[in-house]
Amino acid sequence: MLIRWQNVLIKMEGKMKMKIYAKKVGICTLKEGVTLEYIRKRYPDAIQIDHIPTEEDLKEWHNEGGGCEAIDGCWVDPDGQCEHGYDSWLVALGWI
Repeated sequence: MLIRWQNVLIKMEGKMKMKIYAKKVGICTLKEGVTLEYIRKRYPDAIQIDHIPTEEDLKEWHNEGGGCEAIDGCWVDPDGQCEHGYDSWLVALGWI
């Protein structure tokens, strides 16, 4: 089951297994027992994410040259997508 509330991860009872991003659902936490392979059957573009950048990270990227990291780690324009089709963190978080 995907759990999301306004692009904020919600801690479920028990351990959180994995955070993912898919364009149709945004950033989500997979319920224990749900695999990325299972999610990709419905959302083929789903990718596992290891972190969500802080506001300080986003400001630092802006000061370094006005770019932004994409969900998969590529460097892109703040409102852009990488060559793999993943949005910048600013887009994914709904800031742009």
